[in-house]
Order: sequence, then C-alpha cells, then structure tokens
Amino acid sequence: MMSVVGDTSKARLIALFIDHLIAFALMMFVVALVPERFPVVKAAFFFLVYLGYFIVLEALWSRTFGKYFQGLIVRKLDGSRCDWKASLIRSGLRILEVNPLLLGGLPAGIAIIWSERKQRIGDMLAGTVVVSDKINWAVDEARETVA
Repeated sequence: MMSVVGDTSKARLIALFIDHLIAFALMMFVVALVPERFPVVKAAFFFLVYLGYFIVLEALWSRTFGKYFQGLIVRKLDGSRCDWKASLIRSGLRILEVNPLLLGGLPAGIAIIWSERKQRIGDMLAGTVVVSDKINWAVDEARETVA
C-alpha cells in the first residue's frame, strides 16, 4: 500500500494565509450586520462563520479558495474526496491548532513537521491529508460519487 505524504511546501502556508484573510473578512462582514444589542449572537457568528468557511468549502469541493489558488486539495487517505464528517473534524480541531488567541499555528506546525504523513492533528483524526491537486489518485469513480 502506498504511503501518502502531505504537502509541506510554501504553497500550504500561502494557502493558509489566503484562507485566513478570506474567512476573517467574511466573518467581520457578517458580524457587522448583527445589531450591537445582540452581543451573544455576534460572538456566535464570529466563530460559526469563520469555521463555516473551512467546513463548507472542504466538504463540498475538498478545498478552500486558498488551497485552490495554490494547487492543493484535501483528500482522505484512501484517495477519496474530503466529506462532511472529515471536514467537521478537520475544522473543529482548527480551534486548538490554528488559534491566534492560544498558541497561534504552533500546534499545527509542530504536528505537520513531526508527523510521518505531514498532517495536522485534525488531519490525523479525520484521516485526511493536504496534497497537490496534480496527484492522480487511483480511486474507484463509482465509490467517489456515492460518498
């Protein structure tokens, strides 16, 4: 069985930067639409919109805009596309791994550097890996459309 190794190039860092800018701008726009008298709703949208950017795009297209522009894609270890479950796990762990209020991207960076497949903790738990979209996966197309 082939061992899949994730992308650790500068493309992944650039994709992360692009995605954070887009997700942050989207989150700020939506939060600004909520009236000041609803601070709890503002706080909820602060997290939900930000995480939703990653969850929805990766579940629907296996990539975010940053990953698209950098030629990267999220794949499950068997080569199939990222699904809703994997996307929720990956994005949920983002709260701990890539949180500027906690340790920044340090946990994610350490996990990527030290893991055999170059995965974040969220990738390890979701069974996914970020790879170049140029890789030709030998996946049964019928299984892919059902998943």
